[in-house]
Amino acid sequence: MIGVMLFLGLSGCSKHFLDEKSQDEVKPSTVTELQELLMGTVYPAGQIHASFLSYLDEMTDDMTSNFNPDPGALTLYKDYVGPFTWQADMFETMTAAGTPVDIDTYDHYYRGIMGCNAVLDLIDKVRGDDSARDNVQGQALAMRGYFYFMLVNLFGQPYNAKGVDITTSPGVELILSSTVHDDYPKRVSVAQIYTQVEADLLKALPLMEQYGTNNSKFKVTDMFVYTLLSRMYLYMEKWDQAQLYASRALLVNPLLVNLASIPYPSPSYVVPATSVYDITSREAIWVGYAGWNEYYYLNQFRPYGPIPFGISPDLQSKYQFDRLNTTNRGDLRMRYFYMWDYLDANMTIPVPIAGQKLSQITGDGPIKGMRVAELYLNRAESYIQQYLKNGDESMRTAALADLNFLRSNRYDTRNVAYVKVDYSGPALLDFCRDERRRELSFEDHRWFDLRRYGMPEIHHGFQMTGGQSPVDYVLHQGDKRYVLPIPRTVLLKNPALVPNP
Repeated sequence: MIGVMLFLGLSGCSKHFLDEKSQDEVKPSTVTELQELLMGTVYPAGQIHASFLSYLDEMTDDMTSNFNPDPGALTLYKDYVGPFTWQADMFETMTAAGTPVDIDTYDHYYRGIMGCNAVLDLIDKVRGDDSARDNVQGQALAMRGYFYFMLVNLFGQPYNAKGVDITTSPGVELILSSTVHDDYPKRVSVAQIYTQVEADLLKALPLMEQYGTNNSKFKVTDMFVYTLLSRMYLYMEKWDQAQLYASRALLVNPLLVNLASIPYPSPSYVVPATSVYDITSREAIWVGYAGWNEYYYLNQFRPYGPIPFGISPDLQSKYQFDRLNTTNRGDLRMRYFYMWDYLDANMTIPVPIAGQKLSQITGDGPIKGMRVAELYLNRAESYIQQYLKNGDESMRTAALADLNFLRSNRYDTRNVAYVKVDYSGPALLDFCRDERRRELSFEDHRWFDLRRYGMPEIHHGFQMTGGQSPVDYVLHQGDKRYVLPIPRTVLLKNPALVPNP
């Protein structure tokens, strides 16, 4: 493993990521060593810094801020004022404040790409079983596609942005080899990045279908590739393709966790006995990254005032939850997907601290990745968009079937039957989007969904000290800040990069 890491350090993707060159090159010589390289440098789960997007939900309408007069709360406000108010120097602000989570998003993804490229450059040169070789190759291709998909949706314009030519709009650097070059890489278009993502995933898919079906949930599988293809085509508004790949995945695994079958966690600070991201979860596809403490620190200083950061009243209002009705509590996600105020043992303050889909089993394990629930939502939205376009009633019925099946596994059905919903026209699309928001909250979907919904206006009220008046910060409709600023540290490393406006 030491040899693998030495090789990876030497074979960086470009000057952008190389500060020094090691004189000790030890190349992997077997497929097993390449798999170890993937596990050690590409897959986020198990790495020391596995929470590298813990600011993203701060930027959405799912988060709100409350003023807490305790002096210690000022430190917390300084940590997150940058992303919460959409500042152009948000990464520098968080770095200066010493924000207690890893925010190295840009370089994190490129380190993953560097590992993928090293594997792909060596895959035909190492010893090993051909089936294992194809398995590793498929994993590397799929993860490279995943990393580029995340990068272009963070630092480039939305694929479907109105008035934007994606063939010229800058995306990110496209680096497909671990070979060191003298030239600094430049940004290529959003369209070019999507083309590469699609190519990587479509090349990976048959390899995973044949050789990756028995991979663990920490690795790429055929389900991983189906899910990412479905998500990618959803963003591209290729509704039939999004529907196709969601359906192919659901043929392999249509199962969801039934929350009503899990004992209700009564004390406010107790998490469920099991959860949707447990390694044993029937709906977990990829137990990917992040940890229980990603948003935990946002509730600090609660004894001295309100929670400084918490889920927004608007998001809370989307759940039909009644904690006092022990016969039928309704939508159990409000209790099972969040940690409630730990000071309120009687749960009289219905203000969850933050979205955390952990459990007693996973403990501090990954709480983000991919789940079967997303497939039902992707397919339902695809059905609805096709129904709205051509009036096909069968598409409306199919969408409702997916949404109702998902909801029937989230509602309290111990004593009463789930009541199906029935919508038509634009109201059905609105309901589907709300259901997506309820189900996938705090899993790094909301920011991307808002971008593809047309980048709507968002308001964040914020106050840091008692001497200040609350300020209403506004992210305007179609605001350029819906594209994240490239961190200054990255721009300094690569002078060929054009910064985002």
